[in-house]
Amino acid sequence: MEAILMDETIFFNPGDAIAKDYDYAAARKSAEVFKVHNAIDHGLVVAQDEHGQFVVFDPQEAAALTPEEAAKLPASKYTVLARL
Repeated sequence: MEAILMDETIFFNPGDAIAKDYDYAAARKSAEVFKVHNAIDHGLVVAQDEHGQFVVFDPQEAAALTPEEAAKLPASKYTVLARL
C-alpha cells in the first residue's frame, strides 16, 4: 500500500515566527533547540512560505488568540512540512 501525502496549508502571522531560514535543516534545528531551551512539551510546526523561506511556529500561541485578535493580524499562507 502506498502512502498518500497531502499538503496542509495554514495561516500564521509572520511576526509570530520562532525562527526563519532559507535552509530547512537549519530551521528544524532552531525549532529543536527552542523546544529544549524553553521546556516546551507540545509540538512546533516547521512550514514553508511562498518565497521558499522555512519558518517555525508555535501553534499554541496562535490558538491562544481570540478570533477578533486573529482577524486584526496580517496572515501569510504557509505549507506545513513537519511537526516536532
